Amino acid sequence: MNIRKNFEAIFLGAAALGLVASYATAAGRPVEVVKQESAILIDSTMHVVVVKAPRLSVAEKAGLK
Repeated sequence: MNIRKNFEAIFLGAAALGLVASYATAAGRPVEVVKQESAILIDSTMHVVVVKAPRLSVAEKAGLK
């Protein structure tokens, strides 16, 4: 099967299947979101890494190869 010649048909089939699936699941129960009363923080520190270095020149970059 040459996929290049049939790509339009494959795309339309996938789009139609997605449309049918969205209509079929539209009447389903919506997802219920459970809200937590309190969040527990074990470690509230955030680690930050700062890297300071000069940029390499063209000659230094060529030497790395």
